[in-house]
Amino acid sequence: MPGLTEKLLLCVALVALVALSLGCKPQVGDDCKVSRDCSAAGDRLCDITAPGGYCTIFNCEPNSCPEDESLCVQFGATRSPLCVDEPLAAPSPYARTFCMATCDDDGDCRSGYVCEDLSLSNAWGAVLIDTNRGNKACLVPFTGDEELEPAATDVCKAAYPAAGEEAGQGGSGG
Repeated sequence: MPGLTEKLLLCVALVALVALSLGCKPQVGDDCKVSRDCSAAGDRLCDITAPGGYCTIFNCEPNSCPEDESLCVQFGATRSPLCVDEPLAAPSPYARTFCMATCDDDGDCRSGYVCEDLSLSNAWGAVLIDTNRGNKACLVPFTGDEELEPAATDVCKAAYPAAGEEAGQGGSGG
């Protein structure tokens, strides 16, 4: 019966294709060049600012990251050290959350990334949003303490030039 053999081969090929597609789903923390590398469904993004790209979910909320592979971390939660005199009543306008790959040690992270405990004070100023998925995430290594330019303190001021003025010059008065 040639019809039965062909149907059996087609079923085996279909099962193999389904198993292959399920086994190759990109995870949070994988390398990427474009967001399609992270998800065909469009639910994950490629952070191209990270070395080799970093598959992530932007604007995560508590317990919204895939629990078997990632946790939600907030970056930019602390204000710039240049703005020590500014009131801290409002949260930082620069805070953003991302799903980050979980890890136990550096060996769990891909090359060029380190496993950092974010429950402690850390160089990134990162804050754990998910506290029930462990405390460690794969991050780009912190490169060091750059010198802060004294002129950069203007970054703390929300002053913009008036219409027709150039930045750094006073108005015409009147």
